[in-house]
Formats: sequence, structure tokens, C-alpha cells
Amino acid sequence: MKKIEGMLVYVNVQEPVAAFVKPGVPPKPKEFKASVVITDKAIKKEYEKFAKSLDTLVSIKEVETAEFKEIYKCDPPEAAGDEVWVITLRKSTELGKTGKPVPDQYKPRVYERVGKTLVDVTATKLPANGSMGAISLDVFMKTAGGGSIFLKNVLVTEMIEYVKEDREEGEPGSEFDDADDGDGGNVKVPASAKTKAKAKPVVEDDDDSSPF
Repeated sequence: MKKIEGMLVYVNVQEPVAAFVKPGVPPKPKEFKASVVITDKAIKKEYEKFAKSLDTLVSIKEVETAEFKEIYKCDPPEAAGDEVWVITLRKSTELGKTGKPVPDQYKPRVYERVGKTLVDVTATKLPANGSMGAISLDVFMKTAGGGSIFLKNVLVTEMIEYVKEDREEGEPGSEFDDADDGDGGNVKVPASAKTKAKAKPVVEDDDDSSPF
């Protein structure tokens, strides 16, 4: 199994995020992370079977379709039934044995398919929840047997780009100005400073843990 296709959510490759750890467990290094939403239970079972063959645990979260939009801030996949499954892959920012930073050539990348060309957009575009594509699997085999599954790369075939809102910033300290401007101290934002609402990226509050 080399990749899993579906709707992309929580693509945190441009900037790594804090790793989830249970209370009382030592902190982990930051990690690159991406999730894909699948609607076919057969694919979920195939992935579970693949993980079992490697004797490793994986992150699969079942989500009720009726609750999907509230959680992920986008519509569920068109083929969704009563529930969907969210598969999350991660990769640490540090090498396990040495604790040194992962070399750039081994860091996950985000590629966008433009026609027949793959364009590396890791540093230029942030896929928002609801983008379509795939995540590829990087399998590490252990000398003692078994293996682990890590995030390799992300492919975006239908990009919904998250664009940060521009804010008009006043002079430093101007937020403390108590002068009444006739509107109860409220500041009206000029039309030129308003931006179209964009999909909001969400940092996943993960309630499951991973052996990697």
C-alpha cells in the first residue's frame, strides 16, 4: 500500500505542530502531519490489514457524517454515507536514534497537480480542509521485525488554498487608545481592508496516540 486518496484535512507540512501525548507521558518533538478522509470501508479494512502485517498501530478515527462539518469546517465528501474515516499520518521533525533534525530531503512535501505536472507548493500554498488529493506512505522496516508507517508526501489534485486574512495594523500601542471615536470605542474596518472569508485551517485536537 503506497498511498491513500480522499479529502485532505489538517495538512500541517509547511509548519510542524506539537505532537499529542497523553498526560504523564514525556513530550515528543514536533511533527509533520496530514489526514485524509475516506468513505469506502473496504479501504479502511485494507489499511488496517496492511498495518497488521507490519505489526504496528495506526490512527483511524470514525466520524459521523452529520457531525463532520462542525468538526472540520467544510462539507463532508460527496460519497459519504452515515460515517467516514479519517486516517492520520505523521513524521517527527527529529531522527529517533540521534535526536537530530530530519534532513530537508527527508521532510514531507506538498505537491499540487497542475495538468500533468507536479508542482512543489510546500512553501507557497497551504491546503485548506476540503482539498482533494492523497497522502503517500513511508514504511520503515525494523531489524527486529515489523515496521512503522510514516507520512511521506501530500498530493493535492483539487486545491482549496487557505489565505490568511490581512489586517490593518495601527501604530504600536494604538490598541490602548481610550479616546472615544463616537462609536463607543469600536473601530470600523474600511472596505478596502475586508477580505473574503476563507476556509479556516484547524489544528487537530487529537485524542488518539500513535507508536510513532
